[in-house]
Amino acid sequence: MHRTILAAALCAASTAPALSEAYMMGTGQWTCERARAAFVTENVTDQGQVAGWILGYWSHASIDAPKALLDKMQEVGPAKIIDITLAQCQASPNARLFQVTEAIFQNSLKEETEGEAPAE
Repeated sequence: MHRTILAAALCAASTAPALSEAYMMGTGQWTCERARAAFVTENVTDQGQVAGWILGYWSHASIDAPKALLDKMQEVGPAKIIDITLAQCQASPNARLFQVTEAIFQNSLKEETEGEAPAE
């Protein structure tokens, strides 16, 4: 059975940590409604910005992530990460893209690290 990396995150994006919006630049500041609109209107430029921002965020956030999460990210692939993010955005249209992306990443990290033995 194929399990997605982000299954638990879909219902938990509203629990994103409080981040200062002052330093968040570009597409990460877009509302979810605006990010999703790029795909509804088929605006290729905006689609590229949204996809690039989401994947860039995941790439940076995963620098020190456990191997289990990195393996799961590779298994799931970039298209599915973007799809899941946009699906969560549909449920939270007024949220900022960075908030939803961060919540999904944190929940995925938690899911992959639960039950692991503590590092010595």
